[in-house]
Amino acid sequence: MAPLRTTITLLLTTFMLAGCVMFERPPAPLTCDPALVGRWVPLADSPQDKVPLGKDDYAQVDTRCHVRLRDNGRTDEPGFEALGFEIDGERYLALGFKELEGLFATGKTAPPTPKGMPASAVTLLKYRIRDDTLQIAMLDTVAIMQRVQQGTLKARETDASTYLFEGRPEQLRDLLRAHPELFDAFDGGNKTLRMRRADDGMKP
Repeated sequence: MAPLRTTITLLLTTFMLAGCVMFERPPAPLTCDPALVGRWVPLADSPQDKVPLGKDDYAQVDTRCHVRLRDNGRTDEPGFEALGFEIDGERYLALGFKELEGLFATGKTAPPTPKGMPASAVTLLKYRIRDDTLQIAMLDTVAIMQRVQQGTLKARETDASTYLFEGRPEQLRDLLRAHPELFDAFDGGNKTLRMRRADDGMKP
């Protein structure tokens, strides 16, 4: 079986290996989205799931948006804060280095903090909830890196595979408004993580 945390870790590992795109700081104040509260179970037919998930795997989000990842095959439950913001009706999660380490908590060494990154740096995930299905789209890191190298998008290269969008919060918000294509499209392939809200009768 492929546990939930393995699925999420593989998703984020793909992101890190393809390159790392960060924002100098959160583009807006971070809050807890009440719509995320509850228990979420990965959809068995999601593109990222090539094998069945463990039957007891889930992500539990409390009223402060603290996430616990429950693997049927492990006794520990690593967690992270899933805080985010909204711009023009679009919702984003902002993950700093501490949150990324929580996601990568698989008993192995967490990915090192990229050199040249400020402590306030975050990476962003875009999400939406439709009919109790949560969809999470990642930054299209390959396309972003190509555009930066071509000079059609401005970001600072901190090393060979790490790029940083710099600016004041309002400038970063303008960047997101002007370039929605920075993110993979929802339902647009195997980079989109999909989860369903668990039935109320399922134990937390």
